[in-house]
Amino acid sequence: MKKFRASLLVARVVIVENNRVLLVKHSDGENEAWVFPGGRVEENESVAAAAIRECKEETGYDVKLHGVCYIQEYDIYYVTYFYSTIIGGEMKLGEDPELPKEEQVLKEVKWVDFEELKNYKVYPRKLADLIQREGFLDCLIPIPETFL
Repeated sequence: MKKFRASLLVARVVIVENNRVLLVKHSDGENEAWVFPGGRVEENESVAAAAIRECKEETGYDVKLHGVCYIQEYDIYYVTYFYSTIIGGEMKLGEDPELPKEEQVLKEVKWVDFEELKNYKVYPRKLADLIQREGFLDCLIPIPETFL
């Protein structure tokens, strides 16, 4: 019998303005990293809808998705990164509604200049490097209307 491998879907947004990128600091006490805003896709939710919801929850910003700019496979989950722009809201550190206040992993949200990215522990590093390249947006994969 073939083994069943469960996997999780994660959606994240990449927002770039004026040679800066929006990042969220995650820390669980032992590990700390800067990541693109996002999180798990909920049951009966599209990956695109999850990206919009998670960005709002973590950063306070409402976003418009323009296309898929990166996909990453990890051991048990798949992450889709959407290139996005801000269409509303105000920046504020959000929280994970599933976790109690004392167990929150979101620690900070901030704009990081491209020149400073090398000083941050950003995941995935390859994506942080790619967004700085000329022509990065030329390879966006369009989002079908049915996904929104």
